[in-house]
Amino acid sequence: MKLFKFFRLLFSLLSLPLLMMQNSGCAKEYSYEGGDSLIHHPPVDTLPSGGPLGEFPVCALCNQQDSTPLGTWNFKEGGSYLCGSTTNSGFMGGYDRTQFTFFGPSACSIDTGIVVSVFLPAPLDRNLQNISTDKTAFYYYDHHSAYDIFDNDPMRATFTVTVQSYVYATGVTTGTFSGTVFRPNGDSAHISEGRFKVIVKM
Repeated sequence: MKLFKFFRLLFSLLSLPLLMMQNSGCAKEYSYEGGDSLIHHPPVDTLPSGGPLGEFPVCALCNQQDSTPLGTWNFKEGGSYLCGSTTNSGFMGGYDRTQFTFFGPSACSIDTGIVVSVFLPAPLDRNLQNISTDKTAFYYYDHHSAYDIFDNDPMRATFTVTVQSYVYATGVTTGTFSGTVFRPNGDSAHISEGRFKVIVKM
């Protein structure tokens, strides 16, 4: 009988740490799936500062006076200036060279960034300049949210992309973008002075 009590006590002592680890693992998993605000830290450039314009916090890596080097993008929204790099760019949708896309994260938060898809009225099949279109899709995404921070809606407002220069030999594409976008709650915002410089090739 004493031996049985000893083994029961030993089993209880050995099982306790395992049960504690299992419970903490479940709690952590539940918090993540539930989007618990205690473990979720929103990206720095997705939170309005609380000012009257709802501006984004200043990003020290984004300087409006800087040029737009290859593989980067930037734009203004209200009093905020946002910038980032491109992780991919190129033609899409067959071989007619009228559709291209580029996307990449913000400079101060890898969890936010832009996706821009452009549908041109003429193919990029030679050196070209100043081709504009309002057939575009623009998203400023947030990986931690079910909704994009901004996106455009061609049915409600115009969003324009202009290819200022396309160099056929290298695929270097320099351009601008601007227009009205919408927040998840339906409020509108205005993107201005958008610039990009990417390589668009097959």
